[in-house]
Amino acid sequence: MDTNTPIDYSNHMFLSRLLVKSYRIVQSMNGTFLRSLGYANFKIGHIIVLMNLAEQGVTTTDLAKKAKVSKQAMSKLVNELIQEGYLISRNHPQDLRSSLLFCTEKGNQFLEDLMKSRAHIEQKFAEIIGQERLLELNQLLSEIVSHYDDLESVDSINDKIAGTKI
Repeated sequence: MDTNTPIDYSNHMFLSRLLVKSYRIVQSMNGTFLRSLGYANFKIGHIIVLMNLAEQGVTTTDLAKKAKVSKQAMSKLVNELIQEGYLISRNHPQDLRSSLLFCTEKGNQFLEDLMKSRAHIEQKFAEIIGQERLLELNQLLSEIVSHYDDLESVDSINDKIAGTKI
């Protein structure tokens, strides 16, 4: 598209609306796929927690920093995952005031299934726009996210996203 050509907003599909709708489409597709495998009541924040675990364990505070959410929000997500059997907590060997979190077999299975869901969604999108354009879209969105990732205002947004059900 010529950069001098004005964008036609007559159909009310502003960039923000397109991004929100596409996010909802991905969220719905992920949720449908995961529910078909028996996962219920999963939140995006649960995924953030599980994807940021380390093999040697990680503290709730470190998870909160990585995910850019408050410690309170992270503690709530961690407790939910422990209750559901996706995480276990063990005493920290060097710091008796804290504990380390580890993924259980159930948590590892969920992560495997999540990767299957992501591959499924990418395949569906590639069928619509083609593999090359999908890669380009991914690169463009990554540039935008990287640019704003370090801003303070993103923290409050991440707290809200973390509690969203998929």
